[in-house]
Amino acid sequence: MNKPVLATTFLIGWAVALQGAWQTAAAAEFLAFQPVPELQKKLDELGEHSGLMLGKVHVEPADVGRYHAALSNGPGRRDYSNKLAYAPDRGTALYAGGNHGSPHRLNDVWEFHLASNTWRMICPPGHDTTRLVEMLKVERRLNEAIAQGAEVTQNQAALVQVETHIRDWYNNVDVSRGYLEDSTNGGPLMPSHTWDGITYDEARRRLYWAVLDSDNYAEERLRVQRERTRRYAQIAGLDERATLAQLKPGSSMYWYDLAKGRWGRQLGEGPLPIMRAPGGTLVYLPDKKLTLWYAYAGSTNQGYVEGMWAYDAAGNRWKNLIPGEVVSSLARQQKAPAEEIQSAYSVKHGRIVVVNREKTFVYDVAANSWRRVADNPGYGEESYSVFAYDSNADVFLLVSKKGGKSSTDPWFIAAYSIDRDNWVSVDIKGDPLAAEPLGRAWQWAQYAGYYDAGQNALVLYNGRDGTTYVYRHMARIKPHS
Repeated sequence: MNKPVLATTFLIGWAVALQGAWQTAAAAEFLAFQPVPELQKKLDELGEHSGLMLGKVHVEPADVGRYHAALSNGPGRRDYSNKLAYAPDRGTALYAGGNHGSPHRLNDVWEFHLASNTWRMICPPGHDTTRLVEMLKVERRLNEAIAQGAEVTQNQAALVQVETHIRDWYNNVDVSRGYLEDSTNGGPLMPSHTWDGITYDEARRRLYWAVLDSDNYAEERLRVQRERTRRYAQIAGLDERATLAQLKPGSSMYWYDLAKGRWGRQLGEGPLPIMRAPGGTLVYLPDKKLTLWYAYAGSTNQGYVEGMWAYDAAGNRWKNLIPGEVVSSLARQQKAPAEEIQSAYSVKHGRIVVVNREKTFVYDVAANSWRRVADNPGYGEESYSVFAYDSNADVFLLVSKKGGKSSTDPWFIAAYSIDRDNWVSVDIKGDPLAAEPLGRAWQWAQYAGYYDAGQNALVLYNGRDGTTYVYRHMARIKPHS
């Protein structure tokens, strides 16, 4: 038996084992988390400029590993997304995101509660796109082997089996709501990188995710939804024209509705962002009830520019705040951020602060303008560092290293003040930040995180070993209630 047949046998075994997981029911209703008194006491007693290792996380449900073994320590730190979205109305953080292809590409949603150090899966995943990609590769290799006359009978039999499983994968796909969705949970069918593209709309109780699979190109070949829908129609034996006609205009911003326990996609008439640029950011402005999308498309090869957009959920409309050509010009002059950024918003100042490697930028919401400010002492990038606004101390906190992604220096925390326009590195008291194992590639940077306003703590989740670390910059203004 040649290698293509062996690979096919492996994939068929995988497909049978996970068949039940694809058909899991939607997320359970929200259940209140119960604080662990000992943990809450430690959080209450944490001093200024102090770190605390809370240890191993608790994961719910207990058998979550049935979806994927990599989920046993919680969601894991998704490759290109270190942002957890704080939900002040729930007192928790929400997390979703794709990977670079390994170990999986899932559309699950998780919720983290600090005072119990608990991760809970609130939306089980549907399809794992990584496995579909593997099956498609096997299909291609088998067709090549057959064309070359190698073990034709065996390979043809294997091809029939793998194509059956590819069709089974597409059985849980639907377009009836106007977009190509995973019918298990309504989520994106083939997510990849998330970058800094998640945020929480507390007014609508939605987790937003910039999945970057839109059709908003002039060129037909670059319209992702149409291309994937065409493939779906071919595999499912549907009328291609009629299936494509079900697609509706919209952006590639998906939302997980906490009340409904299901994903949806933003659909509506233009103007619409192209929303395909990697390394952009999605940030919610609670005082404006607007969600901003910013992306500089310098790293793409499709020849387009993106710009800055605002989404008004009440009217379900997008507005272009700064044209892509202007953003590209500003970014090239280093007067606005480039790609692979991290952002955080201060209601007090009405400003978004962005770290872009060693550079720092501030966006004035009222003036609709960018300016470069003091350089940061580390390296800010969505796949590498953690960046958040501490509303209690009125500083922006960056968890990073000196010298960039290849640095072997220790992790540190630095604080940026808008009023003083300066960065100050912190001398952490108490438990230090965990050292990163040497020899790890930069893709395995260990932390994802957020600022928990209710507990006045910067929270860092180590997705590799499933532990939680917290840091308090300034003592609590009000006692815990």
